[in-house]
Amino acid sequence: MRFFLPLLMLFLLVGSIVVGVFYLIAKMLGQINLNPESQAWKKTVEQLRTRLKTLAAGALVPWDKEMLSLLSLNRSNVKKPGFFNSTAEGIFTTIFQEPVLAYAEQKSGSTAVKIARTSDREFIFRLKGKETEIWLNGQPFGVLVDGALIAAGKSGRLLARLERKTGEAQFPVLLGDAVAASIANPALADSPNPRALTLLREVSVEEESVLLALVVVQLAA
Repeated sequence: MRFFLPLLMLFLLVGSIVVGVFYLIAKMLGQINLNPESQAWKKTVEQLRTRLKTLAAGALVPWDKEMLSLLSLNRSNVKKPGFFNSTAEGIFTTIFQEPVLAYAEQKSGSTAVKIARTSDREFIFRLKGKETEIWLNGQPFGVLVDGALIAAGKSGRLLARLERKTGEAQFPVLLGDAVAASIANPALADSPNPRALTLLREVSVEEESVLLALVVVQLAA
């Protein structure tokens, strides 16, 4: 018996070291996968696309101009990342329980890659610290920094500004020089079927994509 406790301690120590090594390797590989210049980035994006195809399985209802205002905070098929699984996924539904927006995310530390899609468009997000790069249907769309969504390219045009304040039930979104919509704060949702976004006026196709991108960044986690 006198050798049992030291032997047990040795096994626990070796086990901790092995788990730590695997964790570090996984973290390093995750950082490599999230580098958009690498082949590993493309592989990660394709893997997330495959997960979305399996997750949604063609079940997303057709997107139309009414869907943005009908989008709810409710989700189905939600999976959270675990110790050995760095991927999160889920499907947002409308207030009528229709599956309309699927997403999948792989995260490593403060960096992540996320894909979200409706029936007619695909967003890719690269989140790194406080900055988020966004692609729409494979083309550069914008960069989100401190609530300001700036158009991709040389113009540097301000597409939107999100005014996010702790303790507020709604986060106003400025399109141009006026508030055009607000995104719900899930932590303060007070109804069983809350809307994800409230529109204050009609929006263009580009503005709809802007608002949908902001909704995904803020709510799909």
